[in-house]
Amino acid sequence: MTQAPMQILQETLQILPKEQAIEAYNFGAADYEAVMNYYWYIDRQPLIDSLQLQPGQKIIEAAVGTGLNLPAYPAGVHVTGVDLSEGMLAEARKKQVAADLTLKIADLTNLDLPDNAFDAAGSGFTLCVVTDPVRVMQEILRVTKPGSLIAILDYCMSRDPDIQKWQALIADGTSKFGFPTGKIKWNALMDYDELIYNSNLTLEVISDQRTDSPNPFLCSCQILVKNTKA
Repeated sequence: MTQAPMQILQETLQILPKEQAIEAYNFGAADYEAVMNYYWYIDRQPLIDSLQLQPGQKIIEAAVGTGLNLPAYPAGVHVTGVDLSEGMLAEARKKQVAADLTLKIADLTNLDLPDNAFDAAGSGFTLCVVTDPVRVMQEILRVTKPGSLIAILDYCMSRDPDIQKWQALIADGTSKFGFPTGKIKWNALMDYDELIYNSNLTLEVISDQRTDSPNPFLCSCQILVKNTKA
């Protein structure tokens, strides 16, 4: 069967290798939050509230970045925020956080954390910037307990073919050069339908809310899933 142009582009699109990604996000860390709030501001509280957290629970923030999700976590829980970029973690340390917080350098494709260590997970604008989102989700599922909730906020490919065409035009630039240039790099063709519904991951979708904006830069998703591993 002949591949569609969109399939070919998605397969050939390259997100930055890990070393270059670390360099890019260290460079852009100081401006990251201002850029996100200017172009992609969203209230994180409903996302974290959807985890239905209880005192004493442990949560992994993957990747924590500058800590935009952190103020939404309640007192009485312990949050472990992981990220590849020390520059981003340095910004996260400046946050006023009610929860007990640990920040550490970690690779989401190979987390140095035990199985079933966390009661829940949060992820904000993460899977659209990694080379292998399926592998990252597998790791998040591994380190979270059966039945745990995972809340995802991210950029995503539109379900509208006309908007997809515009996303395809910007995909190469956003993954290699960023928008603004040198600041934030991501996969403008991040396919959450493929990741969540067609990757045979051990999860159940609880809610899937999409913002299918006519502006190709503003397409996003908020997805809540349950870890269904045995």
